[in-house]
Amino acid sequence: MQDTEKDIIYNKYKYIVDVLLHDYKKIAIKLGIDLKEFRQEAYYAFSDALNNFKDEKQVKIETFITVCVRRRLQKVIKSYGGKKAKTLNNSYSLDYDYDKDGSTLKDIMEDNYFEPLNNLTDRERYEELINAIKGVLSLNEYKIFTFLSLGYNGEQIAKKLNKNIKQVNNTIQRIRQKIRNIKID
Repeated sequence: MQDTEKDIIYNKYKYIVDVLLHDYKKIAIKLGIDLKEFRQEAYYAFSDALNNFKDEKQVKIETFITVCVRRRLQKVIKSYGGKKAKTLNNSYSLDYDYDKDGSTLKDIMEDNYFEPLNNLTDRERYEELINAIKGVLSLNEYKIFTFLSLGYNGEQIAKKLNKNIKQVNNTIQRIRQKIRNIKID
């Protein structure tokens, strides 16, 4: 059976949903959001993004999908966390250890490096570095780089992308070599 165009596009970009779910998983767990429901909301937003994407807007489909899914997940978190009754009945202490590793909610949420000028400079340098990396990597390499930056290992990436582990490891080596050669002012 041949895949339809929607199936091909779906399979090509569904990794974005997995990456975003990984980003928001900790806070969803802390708020007691059902992860299956959270995943369902993410895929609803993903499907909606695919159906509403307009090529003439001159926005990359990856960017559009990311924005749509991220907004939906943030909306779920906000609506879940914003219910007055739940807030009163389920208050979270900033100093209570919620993780086995001893992380408190305060540790998870605080930004120790908030110095407005430094933060702006660091963000600009970060964006410059990411743009330089995007410029030297192919789309496939950048997908793998994204997973690496989120803490996935080669085996996990191979499973996510339905690729051979050896192929992924070779791509990781190419990525490392290309990034080593990047020069940022």
